[in-house]
Amino acid sequence: MKAYLKWIVLITWSFTMTSCIKENLPECIPDNTGIVLKFRYPTGTNTPSNKNGIDRLSVFIFDDKGVFVSQINDSLIWIDDNYELELPYKRGSYQFVTWAGYNEATYGITTCIPGQTHIEDFFLFLKRDTDNRVTDQPKLLYHGIHETVALDEHEKMIAWINLKQITNHIRVIAHNLDKDISHNIYIEDNNGKYGYSSLFAHDDPILYIPVYMRVAKESNTLTADFNVMKLDKNRIPRLQIVDETNTVCYDENLIGELLGKNPNINLENEHDFTIEISFNGYSPIDIKINGWDIKESDEM
Repeated sequence: MKAYLKWIVLITWSFTMTSCIKENLPECIPDNTGIVLKFRYPTGTNTPSNKNGIDRLSVFIFDDKGVFVSQINDSLIWIDDNYELELPYKRGSYQFVTWAGYNEATYGITTCIPGQTHIEDFFLFLKRDTDNRVTDQPKLLYHGIHETVALDEHEKMIAWINLKQITNHIRVIAHNLDKDISHNIYIEDNNGKYGYSSLFAHDDPILYIPVYMRVAKESNTLTADFNVMKLDKNRIPRLQIVDETNTVCYDENLIGELLGKNPNINLENEHDFTIEISFNGYSPIDIKINGWDIKESDEM
């Protein structure tokens, strides 16, 4: 009986293949139309490792007039030069906005209604508490955009989307703080909302709350790890140290007087920073930015 069934399957397959060859049936012709999205990271940056990479993305599709068409999500993936996302479109003109690493636990987006929402009204924002404190550290996030493409009904199109990292990790190490006094370290900025092109949108100031690590209970060194959103040399986020009475003991321009003092730092391509400050009282006497010494007498 099994042998009989095998012969039936074989004969059926042979007949189908013969029909494909003789009749050139549509179902036998490979579909080489439509569009495939591929993604790449900027030159000079490394593809994120498996440990620190992104495993999901959301693509928001708009027509040539900027009207929302649909959203396509993919997860449990590894985004590199080999990854492809095929879209279910064969004709028409479309433009694409990608948020790679988008996680609804950390971020929110404008409610998009097909045929109604315009790309100019499309925003991504960082979720925060009612008092504008960010207690849930932002997850690794990349942005990409592709201008309008017109699909060719006779061939498959490949559209490359450049991904740009939006998030940053900052470690602040404060030495010689009074170990008998409790301190908090904050970063304040208004960088929690972005338009479709990843440009800053109007937003209220937000206060980033770090994860703390004290070397030992009796130590006078306090380490704070932050994940923050996009940094820009023309903006003035603040780094603050506050004591247990909520008195601001140290308040400095994070970019203009700290990160920007290291001439080797390029905020477009670098996203991991260590700020190490030694205090005498609450006066900084030594500052290192990614290992680069800042001389107080000359530059502060």
